[in-house]
Amino acid sequence: MEPAKYHDLRLTVRQRQLLTGVVVALTSQIYLSLWAEGFRVSAAAILYPVLLITLMEDRRGPDTGLITGLCVLFIRVAFDLLGGMALSHALLIEYPGGVFYLCYDALLCLLLRDRRSAPPLGLGVTLCLCDFVSNLLNLWLSSRLTSLPAVLPLAGLALVRGLTACALLWAGQGYRQLLLRSEHEQRYRRLFLMTANLKTELYFLKKDAEDIEGVMSKAYQLYERLEGQPSSGELTALALSIARDVHEVKKDNLRIIRGLEEDVAQAYDHQAMTLSDLLYILEVSNRQLLGDRQKDIRLECHCDQSLPVAEHYRVLSILKNLVTNAVEAIQSDRGQGTVRLDITAEGERFLLTVSDNGPGIPPRVKKMLFQVGYSTKFNQATGNINRGVGLPAVQYIVEELGGRLRVESEPGQGTTFHVDLPLNAVTGGDYP
Repeated sequence: MEPAKYHDLRLTVRQRQLLTGVVVALTSQIYLSLWAEGFRVSAAAILYPVLLITLMEDRRGPDTGLITGLCVLFIRVAFDLLGGMALSHALLIEYPGGVFYLCYDALLCLLLRDRRSAPPLGLGVTLCLCDFVSNLLNLWLSSRLTSLPAVLPLAGLALVRGLTACALLWAGQGYRQLLLRSEHEQRYRRLFLMTANLKTELYFLKKDAEDIEGVMSKAYQLYERLEGQPSSGELTALALSIARDVHEVKKDNLRIIRGLEEDVAQAYDHQAMTLSDLLYILEVSNRQLLGDRQKDIRLECHCDQSLPVAEHYRVLSILKNLVTNAVEAIQSDRGQGTVRLDITAEGERFLLTVSDNGPGIPPRVKKMLFQVGYSTKFNQATGNINRGVGLPAVQYIVEELGGRLRVESEPGQGTTFHVDLPLNAVTGGDYP
């Protein structure tokens, strides 16, 4: 099978030039006729510089002006011929309009060498000057060279059209910067959430490394015991083989841990974030989790003050896991409810409470909530069960920060998780 062929959808230079010419020519048909036959005042003179600077910003010659002038001449003459005008007369009165666009582009290339980085003031002056000189030439040719046209009205017209074109360009640039800033913020949120999740997974990878070390040690102890027995040659070799295999698994696991730690260790670790920024990231993540069910399950965040958070990854992991657990509990019940998050600083303590009005937790289930691998979330359609690491991860992080985690729940009465952390551990000592 041949590989799929992908075509570049970007327009070539000639295609962009032709598009500019056709759009300007059609736009120029909406006009006012002033001062002389064939001299038109239209919005095309505003659109033209916008297209030259955005669509043709890489051009250094007036070839776009030539193509645009020919397009304008062709379309105008075609309309004149449809109106019953003779070809020679139509060419005579319409050619100055084509010359206008050629002159405009030639002056722009001469006065503005770099269209990508032109300063606003210089750009405005350049566009006004190009419009004025081109208009002066257009009116002079339209008047059959019999008289010098009025300069003041042309200067006013050039000023209005040049500044309008500048305003459109500045507005477009501002909109592009707004989109780029929004895209940057989205990438930052995704990166931050991904890093927080990776750091959470590292806790369990390290725990697995300790368990693997224990299994390897027991396998080697078994090998040493069997080695002294004369009739256990095959078992001795098997025990040694198991110890070696577990050792290789341990080395692979440690390589993965070191690789992940190198990737996430320096990712914003030394940059404190405000609590309000963390809550905003949490709300965006929750909206993405809920999708179309945002109206069914509400997240209410209440914070009496915005604290600097040095341990932002750990705090976000706690918040995200507890809120996600509450949302999924409501979804598994009646599908509608509220998750409330309350955060406050009292003295030297950082208090965090996540409560929901979901189905609650039975006493027998409450005893196993923080066991790794235990989960009540079972997908009947696929048969898959949740990994059961969310709440154990929360407990691990809370204890690592020197805090306490407590849960209150009754069947049918909802659930509340209380997290009590040392304020200095959360803020890094930056909060008075």
